[in-house]
Amino acid sequence: MPQAAVRFLTTLVLLSGLPGCSDGRLPTYPVTGQVVFEDGSPAHVGTVEVKSRDHKIQARGTIDKDGVFHLTTYKTDDGAVAGKHDCVVVQMVMTEELANFQPSYEGVVDPRFGAYSTSGLSIEVSAKDENFLTLKVENLKPPNRRSKSEKPAAGHVHQHEHKDSSRSNKR
Repeated sequence: MPQAAVRFLTTLVLLSGLPGCSDGRLPTYPVTGQVVFEDGSPAHVGTVEVKSRDHKIQARGTIDKDGVFHLTTYKTDDGAVAGKHDCVVVQMVMTEELANFQPSYEGVVDPRFGAYSTSGLSIEVSAKDENFLTLKVENLKPPNRRSKSEKPAAGHVHQHEHKDSSRSNKR
């Protein structure tokens, strides 16, 4: 085999081993954060998800008992792409429709933080500096209790969203 061909093949093999060159993935940077309530206490469960404004790439992290999370984009704890991101904090909270059931609202994140359109949360991931973030959220407030015989105040409009369960969420 001619020497030029050997050099070409050697260069090709070396370049294919460089991270990010062969798979088209953007580089990620480690991101650690904490989800806390207004009083400084940590959220104990849930998921943080961030979406890059420039690249629409998402990263996720599970909230531990201390409110701490580590973001993952491609592989565990690799972080997120650099730039500005919109954020959501999602918790799965089970409630029971039982007579006299009194759910606890302590440690439950207000559901508005679970949608990009209403959370108001954002972060910026740096390619140069350490990325430790604090996301401040609000507790879910107990609903105003009314007896079944009470009627809503005049002018009150009952509104809620209907989610179409037939659509699939593509990520």
